[in-house]
Amino acid sequence: MNSSENVDKNLKLIEQFETELENVTDSTKKEYCQKLRQMAPHLNFLEESDEPVIEFLNSIENPNTRSNKAFALLRLRRHFNVCSDKLEEYRDAQKKIIRSHRKEKAKSNNECLMCYDDLLKELDVLQGRKYIMNYLYCRHGLRNKDINLRHFRTTRAGQESNENAIVYNPKAKKPKAMLYINEYKTQKNYGPKVITVQDPRFQAELNNLNLKNGAYLFALRDGTKPTDNYMNTRARKDSIKQYGEGRIAKILVKHLIENKQFHAIENLSKQRGTALGTLYTHYNIMDNLDVDAVLEWVQWYPHFILDHVDALNDGAVVLVQVDDIGDAFEKWIVKPNQCR
Repeated sequence: MNSSENVDKNLKLIEQFETELENVTDSTKKEYCQKLRQMAPHLNFLEESDEPVIEFLNSIENPNTRSNKAFALLRLRRHFNVCSDKLEEYRDAQKKIIRSHRKEKAKSNNECLMCYDDLLKELDVLQGRKYIMNYLYCRHGLRNKDINLRHFRTTRAGQESNENAIVYNPKAKKPKAMLYINEYKTQKNYGPKVITVQDPRFQAELNNLNLKNGAYLFALRDGTKPTDNYMNTRARKDSIKQYGEGRIAKILVKHLIENKQFHAIENLSKQRGTALGTLYTHYNIMDNLDVDAVLEWVQWYPHFILDHVDALNDGAVVLVQVDDIGDAFEKWIVKPNQCR
């Protein structure tokens, strides 16, 4: 079979797999199929041997990407009754690599990133658009795409806009800024977001920009809407210490965990559009968690626990979901001054 025929065969398998797969959400199906289409030119999906599949996956540098693509392949090969024992073992091995990689990265981040209080001090000396950008990162954990906002004076205009909007009328009896966000990374999973900002300093900085009705907050020189690439570049340049929104979000998550502000973490999950499990793993830069903090988190969010909590003499075992797709699970072995 030539390369073109192989790709066509793989694409037909993906279509059949997408149609027949049951007991998963549409967003999960899309995630699987997107990854499978990326791999279609490189593999024979129904190859009897796992070795070519594993050899291809080993060429992928990022362990999270390797694991996610391996799982998509597993689901497809299982669906078509292709033996994949070695691939399953390979994916299990990736979980250990990911945990080790995550801990090393967490340790590095914890050592090099400033604390949240110092972050707010840096925020306080900023003005104008830089202040607004970093305020939305520091206080609400938003992403670059989220803050690509268009300014309106009336609530109706903001609500009816197909673009991300910020509504502020300084002449209102009780002025407040309202964010209506419907264009963002995980919008298909979380839907439109509405965020209220009542901070007087934020409102003053916004008012001082003298934006016209319908103007983009971070407009290009010709007044048009910024591209995603422009927003990413601007964020790297104008964010505090050039951290970017991702590292600022990690500082925020660490602060909330340390102070056991679990309601705030749940709210951050909604405002950022990120699963709680992802915040507690991918965005957690703490190498170790205090056992009381984790057990208190378990108490606040029993609906998030996917298996019972086994009480031990020196801690507990908790099975939790740790990614947005919903197929990755980990047992957190909680002991004094140690998590997982």
